[in-house]
Amino acid sequence: TNYQKCSISPIFPAPAPNPTKYTSAVERSRYDTSLTFLTRRFAELVNHSTDGVFDLNLIALQLNAPKRRVYDVTNVLEGIKLIKKKSKNNIEWLGGPVTVEQTQELCPLIEAEKKLDELIQSCTRQIYQICEDQRYPFVNDIQRIPSLKEQTVIVIKAPAETKLEVPHPEESLQVHLRSTQGPIEVLICSDDPSPTGASVANGGHLNLSANGKDSVPVSPYSSFVRASSKGESYT
Repeated sequence: TNYQKCSISPIFPAPAPNPTKYTSAVERSRYDTSLTFLTRRFAELVNHSTDGVFDLNLIALQLNAPKRRVYDVTNVLEGIKLIKKKSKNNIEWLGGPVTVEQTQELCPLIEAEKKLDELIQSCTRQIYQICEDQRYPFVNDIQRIPSLKEQTVIVIKAPAETKLEVPHPEESLQVHLRSTQGPIEVLICSDDPSPTGASVANGGHLNLSANGKDSVPVSPYSSFVRASSKGESYT
């Protein structure tokens, strides 16, 4: 197997983007800020009310929630005819009191939601670990893929926001890469015994060919890859 690894560095490389930072809002439970949680607390206030009339400003203070979130709750309840507006900031509860039976019916649903929240947190942690833990495939791993047997494979490692363009292929497949965030690394893996050649000229120009004959200059912030084979080509 013949392959050549190339690194293309721009004249003024920009710093690599920082990895995604997960805030505490992602780590904590979604349950604490969900509409379901606020609605349950809203229902608790209803049970302690004597006349069923509420001031939205006081509700927002008692729930320790933004007023827009309280409006989200009241809009839903108004839509299902459980409350009505008496004035600009006052609402009236139209439903009956929350019974013990209804509370018991809610308990299994609450537990199910908690389990879903735990699964969401677990998936979030796993995705974060996958993004942080860098793993690299070996050439042998790629060659074991059945659909890539006897094919020319171009492996590209590029920074974020790299643009890849594939023009309409004629006699060979052309791949245009452009990055302003850092260097682009290209690895050609092929079972074809024909020689491969690559060079990086001054100023970030790259000349790369699968048959050793093609040579195409590019701009300092771009790379150009041309690969020719009897079969198909993959990137």
